[in-house]
Amino acid sequence: MPALTYRTTLLLLLAAAGCAPAAAEDGQTPPKPAAKPRPWLDVTGDSIVGFGLLRVVPPKGGGAFRVHYKETQIEYSAGDDYQLFVLPGDAFAKTEAAHADAFLAFTRTGPAKSDGYGDLTAEFRVAAETTVIVAYGPWTAPDAGRPPGDHPTFSLEVTAVDGGGAFEWIESEMGELITTNWTNRPEVKRGGAVHDPVADADLFVEVRPMILYDGRMVRGADEPNDPPRHEVGVGESPPQASDSLERALDAGEVHRRSDKRIVMTRALTERFRRVPIRWR
Repeated sequence: MPALTYRTTLLLLLAAAGCAPAAAEDGQTPPKPAAKPRPWLDVTGDSIVGFGLLRVVPPKGGGAFRVHYKETQIEYSAGDDYQLFVLPGDAFAKTEAAHADAFLAFTRTGPAKSDGYGDLTAEFRVAAETTVIVAYGPWTAPDAGRPPGDHPTFSLEVTAVDGGGAFEWIESEMGELITTNWTNRPEVKRGGAVHDPVADADLFVEVRPMILYDGRMVRGADEPNDPPRHEVGVGESPPQASDSLERALDAGEVHRRSDKRIVMTRALTERFRRVPIRWR
């Protein structure tokens, strides 16, 4: 019996030694196994979203505005993973792609949400009267498009946070944007990042215009939008000339505000004017 016990103990010790990781010759801890390579293509965060143009007028000194976006899923698509972000209205005036560091606001629904609809709120600040791009839609996968008819599937509510501000939708359904999430490969430079409230980390997103529902709603950044030239009337006294100039300045401001088009690069402008279509 003692011999059997000794032999059994020896076998157990040898087996344990064989299962243990081999110690490094220099006495150091052996290196950890290499991490699995990340997939090059990761579509999480890639999507097609709708966008609209919003004109905002803050109180003197600047102010904040809040956008509340709700979407209800019906027969046209499925899912409840949405995003909402705000870009300056001239985001595509000098470049054909905007990046996350240009966002005035960004938010998205968390992965644990599963109640069948989207409900997001984003807040942004502006220093003076300006136009912004409000984009909304799925966080991942293409937007299947809203179904025809009068049955509402989404809503956008705007609020002036500081009071005294004003706003007006130029067009809440102007077209569609393509978003590409490069966060999986941050070494591929695609502009700066925005903070992702879900992952609590940097998010690198590239945004490109895909379609305008009305090709007449775009103006090239190189196309002048100057008001008619003012000339002082012959024989006007200095007070009359001053009043005339003030009226001309007011008329010029009205002229600039009356242009509701989105400003884009020459290449984008030519592309969207080529086949003007109206979605609805």
